[in-house]
Amino acid sequence: MGKNTPCPISSNAFFCNLPNFFTVFSLRGAFVLFMHHETISNCKLKGVSVVLTLFTTFAYSVSSYALNPTIFNSIMNENDIMALSTCIPLALGVIALHATHELAHIIVARLRKIRIGLPVPLPSLQIGTFGSITPLRSFPESRSALLDVALAGPAVTIILSLALMMAGIILTKNASAEALSYMPVVPAVLMRSSFAVGSMVSLMAPKIMMLPLSQPVPVHPAFMVGLTGLVSSALNLLPIGRLDGGRACMASLGRRTAMFVSFILLIVLLFEGLFGFSTVSIFWGILVVLFQRNGDIAMRDEVTKIDGVRMGTYLTFMALTALILAPFPGGLGPL
Repeated sequence: MGKNTPCPISSNAFFCNLPNFFTVFSLRGAFVLFMHHETISNCKLKGVSVVLTLFTTFAYSVSSYALNPTIFNSIMNENDIMALSTCIPLALGVIALHATHELAHIIVARLRKIRIGLPVPLPSLQIGTFGSITPLRSFPESRSALLDVALAGPAVTIILSLALMMAGIILTKNASAEALSYMPVVPAVLMRSSFAVGSMVSLMAPKIMMLPLSQPVPVHPAFMVGLTGLVSSALNLLPIGRLDGGRACMASLGRRTAMFVSFILLIVLLFEGLFGFSTVSIFWGILVVLFQRNGDIAMRDEVTKIDGVRMGTYLTFMALTALILAPFPGGLGPL
């Protein structure tokens, strides 16, 4: 794993053009969703969103294996399309993790007697899916009730994602050479795209952090599933509009403060998009502006503040969000 390996796809048009193709495909999908945003509950539109998300999730899985010479040779030199089946477990893992996220929202919403609509998944070029739009269908009784529902999904997903990533690192370290040859392969720089990820890898597999940034590194699919869940949860925890983080911010700090924070972060996302600091932020910012920038519906009691335990929990997840989205020193920047 420490030996420098040239990128097996550098001279191949098919894999090199995948990102551009996925960009056009998903932007068209986002445009369709925007043109019909007033009827987002329409079953046909939800179907389009589901299909787009399944496509981008599988595309993300394929891109995770694009640097794997075994898979690459099977597809490009031996014309063995069945080799793509190797990518399916990773895609299914991403879908299952996000389904768990939404299930946590549903369970807590029922416990807190809040009706929510069916989630509408959002496709992502870089991580398969950004998560889902989950509309509120009734007025939350209190700020505490809204906070519980808002944090339920990201909390469960982050815990599971961290567990998957740790398991993935352990399985990678103990894998045989043959097993490694069938794992996703990513550049070492990916480990430095997040401070939280880089810190975990530094503790559990420090040799990886010593590799050149362009060095291809095999990793277990569980690690890639966890990475996707970690990043998407952090993005959804940003205190903007109707995102989980926006709802949590409104419940914790009040509507007026939440609106101000949301406005500032939208400007930050715009700045990052204009100057290309983060490709994930560019597309996430577009989707947020189109669908999630506005404040959410009112709570029956917006005066009574949340208790100290909930405030501490909220601040903890905000700090964790910052650690996930901030790049690790020595990298090229965030995702």
